[in-house]
Amino acid sequence: MPNPSSKAASDAITVPRLHKADLHMLAVFMTVAECGGFAAAQVALNVGQSTISRQIGDLERRLGLRLCQRGRAGFRLTDKGRTVYEACQHLATALEGFRATVGALRGELIGDLSIAAIDNWATEHCFPLADVLRTFRGRARQVHIDLHTLAPDEIERAVLENRVNLGIGVFHQHRPGLIYEALYDDPVELYCGAGHPLFDRAGHGLDRDDLAAADLAHRAYLSERQVAPLTGDLPSTAAARQIEGIAFLVLSGWHVGYLPVSYAQRWVENGRMRSILPETYGLNTKMELVTRRGVALTLVGQTFADILRETTRPLRR
Repeated sequence: MPNPSSKAASDAITVPRLHKADLHMLAVFMTVAECGGFAAAQVALNVGQSTISRQIGDLERRLGLRLCQRGRAGFRLTDKGRTVYEACQHLATALEGFRATVGALRGELIGDLSIAAIDNWATEHCFPLADVLRTFRGRARQVHIDLHTLAPDEIERAVLENRVNLGIGVFHQHRPGLIYEALYDDPVELYCGAGHPLFDRAGHGLDRDDLAAADLAHRAYLSERQVAPLTGDLPSTAAARQIEGIAFLVLSGWHVGYLPVSYAQRWVENGRMRSILPETYGLNTKMELVTRRGVALTLVGQTFADILRETTRPLRR
């Protein structure tokens, strides 16, 4: 004889079918998880913290799971919350893939395209992202583009976590789980700014011993010893996560720092920066396209990637 109480308990934990309201709550939950809390998610969601808290509570009751801890100790996802967040990512990808597939059947490019590109390259002729976007937009007028400018490690993390479809940047150490495709060379050199003790000697008479006391502006997102071992032991009292920050520190006249040659060119031409022993400290780096291994790009993403490859092909060396 079946036990009614057992049947009731079984019904209570049955995973519910998803409805429109559930998809909205899951989207709210993803935003909260990515922002790191309710307060930070207010701006992204454009609603008050009490509304967010109510929606997350409704979702937890709907799923029968505790998704996050919140209170005086701060915000954090529970183990089950992290699993649900990962499932939400897969769901969002599947929904977008369905939308793009239906659009492709109709001969249309529709859907969303999320791109993460390295910061402070907009003015450089060698990074023709504006040209790529112009061509892409001409073919895909209905696609919603979400463009992020991030440091290289943040780009890799965003691609791995499926928050963006593809990334563009300089990546010194390739991570497992990602596919890297070289687009073109992007050489980097060591620079000092006007007023620095080495500035007037940068063009002549310098050797490696002269750099022993130089204060290196450290790139916070990578290991200088691994990427640039010749200067890895230099003292460093400053760091920046983005290229613009390194440029500011070099321009102060107190620090030396690595910058892309194309990026530093404007300041070299107006006499505010000089390269230090480029034949010794120059680095050969490459701008690369990065995608997630094992996840095929949608037709929208593939179209953008093809335009990017075609546009950057003349820049390859």
